[in-house]
Amino acid sequence: MAYEIPTPKYLRVLNALRGRIEDGTYAPGAGLPSESQLCSEFNVSRPTVLKALGILKQDGWIESQQGKGSFVRGRPQSERSSPQYARDAIDLDETAETEILHVGPVLAVPWVSAALGIPEGTPVYERRRRTISPSGPIDLISTFVPVDIAVGTDVIKSDPISGSILEHIKDRKNLRADYATERLTARRIDEAEAGALDVPTDEAVLSVVITAHRSTGEALMTSLIVMPGSRHEIEDSYPLS
Repeated sequence: MAYEIPTPKYLRVLNALRGRIEDGTYAPGAGLPSESQLCSEFNVSRPTVLKALGILKQDGWIESQQGKGSFVRGRPQSERSSPQYARDAIDLDETAETEILHVGPVLAVPWVSAALGIPEGTPVYERRRRTISPSGPIDLISTFVPVDIAVGTDVIKSDPISGSILEHIKDRKNLRADYATERLTARRIDEAEAGALDVPTDEAVLSVVITAHRSTGEALMTSLIVMPGSRHEIEDSYPLS
């Protein structure tokens, strides 16, 4: 059973503002609502709003003008590719070195409902798989897709999907993923995960929730990746500016 991790409040503000910039509600050059207005709208504290605005500024979505507020720059050009574990969650070809453990409808637990923006207990389709290596399973990935998106695609079928699930959804439903949000935690493995990954019950794991969104902010799917610490070393490179 996956640990229930509530969605941080700043992420809710961040996703909403980014979605409004994407859909043109806040056009390039337009001013954002004041910090107090955002606090009131989202019912959050000023530090929460400042954190969301800080990330938008850091990533190039907005700019701040002293004494005037924050203004929209538009959607920035990304200079950084997603890490390998994120690509594994959304682009992994299930026909290669992958074992499908479960495909079928399940009821959305709290973290899935928060990630997908649906009520808790809503039916969703789950695809749970693990990646096999000579040293044993190296990850456990559970992907959840809303029923209205999954129906009419191979997401609901037990056969492995060849190529990216997101590309498959785009081809079948004409729904394109624009960006992803990621939340990473380190924790102890639970009993079911230890059995699936063939590791001791006191194993430390990296637990990552990655949610793919349309430009409007609507979530297309969310994945939970569980990676045993003894079988993973994460290395990345990116530009510094």
